[in-house]
Amino acid sequence: MPGRPPKAQEGDSVANAPGGFPLFYERRKPRVVTADPWAFLSHLAVRLGKRNEDIANAYIAQGYDFFEAAQTPRFHSRPLLYYYAFLNVVKAALLIRQVALPPLARHGISDPRANSRIRLRLAGQGVQIQNAANDRSEIFPEFLSLLGYKAALPKFFRVIDLLEVVPSIHRTFTQVMASPPIFAPIERFEIRYRRGSVWVLMRVVRADKDVRDALPRTRSRRAFTSVFSQVESEHDDELWFETAPVRAQTRGIDNAIGQLAVLVKRCGTAAILTAQGYRFYLVNTPPSAFVPYLAAMYGVIFYLGSITRYKPDVWDKIISGKESWIVEEFLASLPTQFLYGLASELAGVDVVRPYAAVS
Repeated sequence: MPGRPPKAQEGDSVANAPGGFPLFYERRKPRVVTADPWAFLSHLAVRLGKRNEDIANAYIAQGYDFFEAAQTPRFHSRPLLYYYAFLNVVKAALLIRQVALPPLARHGISDPRANSRIRLRLAGQGVQIQNAANDRSEIFPEFLSLLGYKAALPKFFRVIDLLEVVPSIHRTFTQVMASPPIFAPIERFEIRYRRGSVWVLMRVVRADKDVRDALPRTRSRRAFTSVFSQVESEHDDELWFETAPVRAQTRGIDNAIGQLAVLVKRCGTAAILTAQGYRFYLVNTPPSAFVPYLAAMYGVIFYLGSITRYKPDVWDKIISGKESWIVEEFLASLPTQFLYGLASELAGVDVVRPYAAVS
């Protein structure tokens, strides 16, 4: 029989707790509430010099034009318009993060020839991620780097595997594919402080079905056990896990929290923007197969856009059958989740919609 977990460390909650922790953390500052993420992205570009600010705003403006066009046309053209919208947004994001893309930058992701040689069903389709270029001309590898992706490139991903790690459609995905959930919802991350040290207390609801299904395998992985240890919960309906403390003096608390955010993200984390803000999840995938959820969304919309542009005659075949509901849900959730998630990454704090703007 396993022994009883040790007691949780005694400590106080850090003042001005970071709401975007661990995915969106730069330093402790208030969340951003905006009904217009495009305007907020332009606000972030102000920190650049005049020339680069103008370039970033040109990307944002063009992305917005494609985005608006994607709201109205018939279904078949939407993926291509969304892809070009987010291609331009990612270019702006890289510029905001001081990545100097050359004028003739390439996609950095491709629809491999093998896709045309196999049976035209979504389950067999994939995308090829290119290696990063010395001149930073491959956009998608640079985007992966911005999101903290460390695995070796080039790499091939099945589109269906990318769809599985998009949290906003995961309920639909598990129903259609008859697969177990891989997202374990986090009830709360608490940042605690005592005697010059900071650590994370993670709380999950014991009875939650997704926790029961996804957490056991997640917590058995080395990526998890190297960061978290179970401690005794003060609430019978919760499981508690703690990180080891990180030293932090009064002026260094933000840096210590940043170190903790990096550690927690290594376990595999994702988020969904809800009416109440972001909901965070642990992702039950091996570290070698983990893809940041924003990168997974981008990879899927590239593939769907490529089919729309180059093989419109086979679109119906590829998305027919049981996967069609997954694709429709993806296209419905993509705009809000990607825009706000990327804005949060760039801002280093959670960027959310005002209640009045939530439909």
